Amino acid sequence: MLNEEKIRLMTKLAIYEQGEGKESIKSNKYYKKDYVGLKMINTAITITLAFMLCLVLWVIYKVDFFAKNIVSMNLFTLGKKILIIYVITFIVYMLISYVVYSIKYLKMQDMNVEYSENLKELYMVYKREEKSKSETKLGGTDSDDKTFGF
Repeated sequence: MLNEEKIRLMTKLAIYEQGEGKESIKSNKYYKKDYVGLKMINTAITITLAFMLCLVLWVIYKVDFFAKNIVSMNLFTLGKKILIIYVITFIVYMLISYVVYSIKYLKMQDMNVEYSENLKELYMVYKREEKSKSETKLGGTDSDDKTFGF
């Protein structure tokens, strides 16, 4: 006989595990500061590469200006301005990254708590089924062919 409650729980758990639960279950291995720290390191690397790419594209776009004025330009001042822009961009994105990943971690932990409660509920359903099966066998209402010698 099919247990609808068990099927409902198993389907709900499977959908969660294959969808949004993939990353959420993996995040359960980390403390908040470790998870956020790893994501911020990833963000720092990405920001640096994106800034370098944008800088290269900007230099390519202005190559004729640099070719004409390279001798008269103060490269130290230009480098200082680029560094200041990078630092400001870096700080802004790191703050955004910290807030976003902190909130995301907390949401994933809430989802993991709900997932864990569903697992416990499924476990209890299995326990009830097992208990009812063992009570049925002990009570003698189960018609087992070996018992009757058929």
